[in-house]
Amino acid sequence: MKKIFIIFFFTVAAAPVIAQTYMSRVSKDSVSILSTRVEVLKAGIKLLELKINEAKEEEEVEKLRLKLLEANGYAKSSAEQVSNSNNKTISGSSIDLKAMEKLSKKAKISSDDAQKALDRFNKQISRVEDIRTEIQGEERKLGYKKPKIVYDYK
Repeated sequence: MKKIFIIFFFTVAAAPVIAQTYMSRVSKDSVSILSTRVEVLKAGIKLLELKINEAKEEEEVEKLRLKLLEANGYAKSSAEQVSNSNNKTISGSSIDLKAMEKLSKKAKISSDDAQKALDRFNKQISRVEDIRTEIQGEERKLGYKKPKIVYDYK
């Protein structure tokens, strides 16, 4: 009985000591693997954000393409008006200098607008290409980081 009482006493006395010790359930290798996995997930998020930005820029390219087509249409129609006016004066109609001057100014303004639209369109395309090269770089980086998650419970 005395032996049982002593064993019980030591068990009860040792319980707080055992309760205070921390035993890790994940090995250090698993922690590094999980940390690497977190880095991979962050890189994946960055890649997806870049793809979203690319889609927004592509949308802007489409808007600018429509504006470019519209500006080219205006430039073409004003150039045709100037050409028709020149053909009328060549055929012997009376020459209206003010009308000719207005038409030529309109044609010049329309062609300048078309050129500006083309420049904006080209700049936007270069932005999209820059984003695409950045996406390719991120995809390559992400391809190198493919850890295997191993949980080692003891």
